Amino acid sequence: MTVSLVSLPGPVAVIPSEKVRSRLAPHLRPDQLIKEMARLSRMGALPARLEENPDRLVVYTDTHVAWLFVTRRGDAYNLGTAFPRGFREEERLLRGALLLNCSAGWQGFHQLRDVPDGMSAHWPLLRRAWGGVGSSEPERPSLPPHHTAYLDRMAQVIEAGRDIEVARQREAPPVHYRSRESVREERRSAQSMYVFGLVRPATLAAGAVVYLTDQPDLKGRVVRAKGLDVLIRFETAVDYGRIPAQGALVVMPSDRVFQAQADTVNALRRGDVVNRGLLGWLVDRRLASFGVDPQDRPRGVLDQDSQLSAFQRALAVPDLLLILGPPGTGKTRTITEIAVACAARGERVLITSHTNRAVDNVLEQLPADLLAVRVGNEDVITGRARDLMVESHVTALRQRIRASTEGTVSRLAPFTGDGDAAGRRLAYLTESLATARTAEREEQEHAAGLDAAIHRLEPVQADRITDAVSRLTAARAAAERLDARRETWERRHASAQARTASGMLAFFYRGLAGRRLARLHAVRQEFVLATEEVTRAETACRAEQVEAERLIAAHPEAARLMAARDTARRDGEEAMDEVSKAARSLRSIVADVTPISEESLPDGRPPADLAGWEALRDRLGQVVAMFRTRAALLDEWRARIGDAEQDLQRELVRYADVVAATCIGTATTKLLAELEFDLVIVDEAGQISTPNLLVPLVRGKRAILVGDHQQLPPYLDEEVREWGDNLARNGDLPPADANEVADVLRRSAFERLYGAVSADHQVMLTVQRRMPREVGEFVSAAFYERVLRTDHAGRHDDPIFASPFAMIDTSDRPAIERAEEAGSRPGYVNRLEADIVVRLVAGYTRYYKDWAVIVPYRAQVERIRAGLARVLGEGTEVADNVGTVDSFQGGERDLIVYAFTRSNARGEVGFLKELRRLNVAVSRARRQLVLVGDTTTLTAARDEGFRVLVRQMMDHLRRVGDLRPSAEVAARLDRLDEFS
Repeated sequence: MTVSLVSLPGPVAVIPSEKVRSRLAPHLRPDQLIKEMARLSRMGALPARLEENPDRLVVYTDTHVAWLFVTRRGDAYNLGTAFPRGFREEERLLRGALLLNCSAGWQGFHQLRDVPDGMSAHWPLLRRAWGGVGSSEPERPSLPPHHTAYLDRMAQVIEAGRDIEVARQREAPPVHYRSRESVREERRSAQSMYVFGLVRPATLAAGAVVYLTDQPDLKGRVVRAKGLDVLIRFETAVDYGRIPAQGALVVMPSDRVFQAQADTVNALRRGDVVNRGLLGWLVDRRLASFGVDPQDRPRGVLDQDSQLSAFQRALAVPDLLLILGPPGTGKTRTITEIAVACAARGERVLITSHTNRAVDNVLEQLPADLLAVRVGNEDVITGRARDLMVESHVTALRQRIRASTEGTVSRLAPFTGDGDAAGRRLAYLTESLATARTAEREEQEHAAGLDAAIHRLEPVQADRITDAVSRLTAARAAAERLDARRETWERRHASAQARTASGMLAFFYRGLAGRRLARLHAVRQEFVLATEEVTRAETACRAEQVEAERLIAAHPEAARLMAARDTARRDGEEAMDEVSKAARSLRSIVADVTPISEESLPDGRPPADLAGWEALRDRLGQVVAMFRTRAALLDEWRARIGDAEQDLQRELVRYADVVAATCIGTATTKLLAELEFDLVIVDEAGQISTPNLLVPLVRGKRAILVGDHQQLPPYLDEEVREWGDNLARNGDLPPADANEVADVLRRSAFERLYGAVSADHQVMLTVQRRMPREVGEFVSAAFYERVLRTDHAGRHDDPIFASPFAMIDTSDRPAIERAEEAGSRPGYVNRLEADIVVRLVAGYTRYYKDWAVIVPYRAQVERIRAGLARVLGEGTEVADNVGTVDSFQGGERDLIVYAFTRSNARGEVGFLKELRRLNVAVSRARRQLVLVGDTTTLTAARDEGFRVLVRQMMDHLRRVGDLRPSAEVAARLDRLDEFS
């Protein structure tokens, strides 16, 4: 930490804003905060930092952080905000600070016009001093030219994507709705949620921000969209009446994703990243050699070959490891074991991916004893991951805090509020002591008057009483002295006796014990005689007093005084009885809260006199006051738990073993701001664009990329693709640079790195357990050079097909019947294939409860969904089980039906030529895979790569699969219906 002491030559004026006044109240007043700043500043111990955007002076008291903004005239500071001091601010303070010394102090003013002329904020002085603090930081080396060129290309890609996307959003027409309805859902916030019924289908992505056309202040976020129903969560509570019954929604342009990407690129330029070797990993493939420890073992079960190798390398790699995880090879299980092991040795782990579903899939597999925190928008978080959201953790923590303190609150109830039993007992004890003290005083006054009367009326008797009292006092004093001596000799004798059993000096101690015993006997005898003397003196004293009372009874005035004395004595005794009862009752209340030493309470020997009881009352009063204070603090603390929501969330994230968020979420969530990670695990890295991948990578000391570049590539907008293709054609970039940009757009960093780094830094998971052998062998041969092995039970009990890998060939139907059509939304529809799929799934649902239909085009998705809804009913989860290839990446089902859709005489297959989509589609099945398509079109495709792959698949189907004409399958379904 770099610190510079700055002496301010004059007082400093501070003007709290109304926002600060309301925010701090009632727990802290601005004037208290300013007084604390003044106190520390006079001691030369007020830490401060200067920050930019906007310029502000950040000062640190013992408990709070305050942001001060210099006024235009430079004569004072506006107190803009103040908040409790937390770990995040501590980390900033450790990077460098000014220590402000101002003997004239800091002064608060209500308004700027109240600030006296001549005062100064000393801003130029502080800036110069802060420059000295900043200059002490080590200078960061400049980037090599090729690294700068790499970042320039990234910036170009990001900026182009931003321009295209924002322009599209601005040009998009409003989405009209015909109805709206308020809904209630289980949520962790109190924001309003409404379902809007759209006039016509529209593309509204989950997470998109929208507003009402006529009320732009009513902004909300799309939670989900199904058919014509769109669920929107508004930022604040919205009255039903404010939303028109019919209207339109407008999607707000957002460049949030692109801004996060651009900020990451700028951070790399500045070197403001956790690992400055990151560009060396990505650009130069410069990775350090390392060795694995064969003793590293996972907590769970992993394959003894590839999964275990990936696990051990992940624990040892100092920089970057790539894990290729083909379908069904247990990459999620491997990621889980890596995260658990790294967290166990104290590393903070970030798990991330491009999609929320991928993040949640990993998170749900983590063991419950690991503190895992999910950060993100709850509207798009699914399953058990919702229970791991930071908001859920805070809610559970508040409940645990309240539950754990409930017993203390109950025990402290006698010290607070209406149940202040301790206060009532203490008040009664004080009242009883006052009564006893009054009675004692009156008794003494009446006794003194009585003594005077006796001396006047019976002087001889008075002298005799005085002598008797003196003898009694002397006898008691002698007895007390002998009692003390007796206790002393008993201890001495016991000490000597204890050493007579053994040891070199045992003989000496036996003699010493004997002598001390003799002395003890003598003292005991003397004590007995003294006790007898006390008894005789007491008897004589009582006799004299009885005689005096007999004589006094004959004198009215003396008799009156004696009666008054006796009455006062009885009152005192009664009051002391109440004192004892109140003290014991109060002790019982206190003892329920905490153990109290016996000597401080009326257990055993009571206090010897009234002064002792009053001292005891004072001690009990202190205990009661202490517990009252504790009870009040506990009540206030419990009441303020909800106010500390953000602080609790930050601390939970800071101390979590595993934090999970999407790639962009790591940069757009304030909870993760400036948080560093020891390890970043990126799942599905093969379909994450390089700009997106950089966002989480800059946060970690090392990284593990888990993906499969033989499955879906990064999503690429068609306009962005065209922009990349035109760079060289338009002369915007030299051909080499333009080709590099195009490659960055089309291929993920995972694909670009895998095979290019050393063998130690990449490992492939080679055993799949999801797909039946017939499917797995095709996937292995077509996409993984036959390296992927299958370990599958292989049981097959399908009622229609003889193999778990089957295909329904529609080429047996007339061309006009099987032909594709252009859909109402972008893409193609194939009526014949849709009807076959609907009938097949309807017949299969009694055999496969876990099924899915995958097709390439959204238009075909809508047609199949509508057909299945008619057959199976609107209430079924058809929408969740029918989708495009992209929506099923990472999923799996017992039954998978994939329909190719394309059927034409031209051999056009469109984006089916992206072979990796076929890999995704066929590798989802656990028990049965059924393909539906026109083999005439597919095997004669104009795209060579697709044509070769389909012919390879047809050969495989003829060998080990079940390839049947559509008419034959229809007949089998008829027979199946007959027996159902």
